[in-house]
Amino acid sequence: MRPAGKKAAASPGAESGTDSEPSSAKGEALSQITTELAEILANMFTKSDKAAMVSMLRAAIREEFLEVRRDLTALEQRVSELENENLQAIQHSQAADHATARQGSVLLELHRQVEDLDNRGRRNNSRVRGLPEADNEDLFEALTQLRRGGP
Repeated sequence: MRPAGKKAAASPGAESGTDSEPSSAKGEALSQITTELAEILANMFTKSDKAAMVSMLRAAIREEFLEVRRDLTALEQRVSELENENLQAIQHSQAADHATARQGSVLLELHRQVEDLDNRGRRNNSRVRGLPEADNEDLFEALTQLRRGGP
């Protein structure tokens, strides 16, 4: 589009007076431009092409989204299972700690009872002063010799 009040510049061929050469060059240039425009227009996307591409893109995104959602659901389930297993392990550990503490107190009570029984058994033992105590001696024989007046 030309600004108002300005005339188009004369072509260089128009000044020389030979109209056949410039018009054939112009025709070839115009034909080449037309061919290029036709190729460009043929390669351009139409509304239906764009709609099809958008539809395919939406379907691909939807499928990816569903796959991510499935993965997320699987991860949530696995985390839930692991949390339950961890809770069970903690409860089992606490029960084992309680049982160990209980066994310790039972062991102390048993030790006290054994000491008490040992002390009670010693109270009932008779001691004869002057009688040598040896582990391998027979008590009955030693008392018999002592009664007879032996060593």
